[in-house]
Amino acid sequence: MDIKQKGQNNQHAVVIGASMAGLVAARVLSDHFERVTVIERDQLCEQVAARKGVPQGQHVHGLLAKGAEVLTELFPGLFEALTHNGAIRFSVADMKQYQFEAWNERFPTSIYLYSQSRPFLELYVRDFLAARGNVRLLAACEVTRLLATADSSRITGVSLHYRNGEQDVEEQAADLVVDASGRGSRAPQWLVSLGYPQVEETKLQVHLGYASRIYHRPSHLTIDWKLLSIIDERRAGVAFSIEGDRWLVTLMTLRHGEALPNDEDSFLEYARSLPQPDLYEAIKEAEPLTPVLNYKYPTNRWRRYERMSRFPQGFVILGDAVCSFNPIYGQGMTVAALEAKVLDASLRQCSQGGSSKQESGFAQQYQQAIAKVVKWPWQMATGGDFTDSETEGKQALAMRLLKWYIMRLMQQAATHPVVAERLQQVQNMLKTPTSLFAPRIVWTVLKQQLVSRRQKPAVSLRRSHKRSVISWI
Repeated sequence: MDIKQKGQNNQHAVVIGASMAGLVAARVLSDHFERVTVIERDQLCEQVAARKGVPQGQHVHGLLAKGAEVLTELFPGLFEALTHNGAIRFSVADMKQYQFEAWNERFPTSIYLYSQSRPFLELYVRDFLAARGNVRLLAACEVTRLLATADSSRITGVSLHYRNGEQDVEEQAADLVVDASGRGSRAPQWLVSLGYPQVEETKLQVHLGYASRIYHRPSHLTIDWKLLSIIDERRAGVAFSIEGDRWLVTLMTLRHGEALPNDEDSFLEYARSLPQPDLYEAIKEAEPLTPVLNYKYPTNRWRRYERMSRFPQGFVILGDAVCSFNPIYGQGMTVAALEAKVLDASLRQCSQGGSSKQESGFAQQYQQAIAKVVKWPWQMATGGDFTDSETEGKQALAMRLLKWYIMRLMQQAATHPVVAERLQQVQNMLKTPTSLFAPRIVWTVLKQQLVSRRQKPAVSLRRSHKRSVISWI
C-alpha cells in the first residue's frame, strides 16, 4: 500500500465534493488559504455532462435570485459568460404559472433569474474556480476517512483513495477540511469512529418523484413564456428554457406510490393529464433529445450538527451534507451559497481577531451560524410539505394557522401585484418570510378573505394546493 503525506504547511484547505456547495466553499477559501484542494469522487468532464454524484442534475434545477446575487459577487463575469453561451436571463413576469385552478396574472417586476441546465452552470462555475491560481481540483478520488490528532479533538487532513488505479492511498494534511459531499456525506460515521456522538437528524418524508427529458424547441411554435408551470392537487409539470434552444421538461408526481412515466408514450400521456394543455401542446410535436429519466426524492433531512455537545476543530460541514431540501422549492444551491458567505465572514472574523482557523470553538460556532441560514428555508419547505395529508410528521397549531394564511396569500398573489412581488421576493430569498406579515400585506390578504366570505361560501383550497406553498415553480 503506497501511502504519501502531503501538504505540510499551515495554509492548506481541503474541500470534499465538487458540488455547487463545494465549489462556492472553495472559492471563499481561496481568499483565506494559500492552497485549496477540491476532492471529487466523480470524474469531471471538460464538457457539459451530467454526473452520477448529482442525481437530480438532469432534472429541472432552479437558482433563486439570491443565489445568483451571491454567485455574481464570488465569480464576477459568470452570468455574462453563461448568457453569452446560451443561458437565458428572464424576469418573473416571463413565468407562466397555473395553480389554484387559474392562471396567475403577470406583473412587472424587478426580479430576474437565469435558466440553464445544472451541468451547464456547474461547468462554468468550476472553470471560473479553476482559473484561480491557488485552487486544485482532484477528480476520480474518494475521501475514505478523516485524519485526526491522537485525542481526536482536531481534524488534521483526509485519507484518499484514487479510483483510476494510479495510486492506492494518499494522505493530505490540511488546516481546515470542509465536507460538501451532499446527502451521501459520511461525516456522521466518520465522527462516530472518532468518538463523537451520533448527530441528531430531523426528517420529513415527502415521496416526490420526477420524470424529465430535454426537447429541441420547435422553431415554428410561438410562446409567451420562458418558464411554464402547471400544478394541480397531485401532479405538476414544468418546462424551462435552457441553453441550446432547448426545453428541459420535468413532470412530477406529488402522490406517494404513483408510477412515473418512463417512455415516450407515457410521458406525453402524463403531460396531457395536467389540468391545462399548454405543456402537452408545446412538446407533443417537439423533438426529444434525451430518454425519459426518473428521480425520486423521499425525505427532507437536516443533520443537526449545531446541537452536538462536542465537535472537532478543523472540520466544517455545509450544503446538502447538512440539510437537503425537497428540490421542488429550488433552495439547495442558494442556501449553499449563503453558507459559503457565512464561512467567509467567520474566517475574516478569525483573521481580524488574530486567532487561528483551528482555534477551539470555530468549527462548532460555524455550524451554529449556518443553522440560522437553514432555519427559514427549512420551515418554508417543510411547511409546504405538511399540506399533504400523506406527509409524515407532527404539525403544531401554529403551523396550521401559518399555512391557512399562506394559502390565502398565495391565492391573492395570483391577482394582486404588491402581494405577488412580496411573495416572489420571499420565494427567491431576497426577503425573509417575516416580510409576508408586513401590515400592508396582511391587510390586503385578510380584506380579500372578508370580501370573498361575504360574496360566496369559502372556496375549498384542498384542490391544486399540494406543493404550492412557497414553491419556486
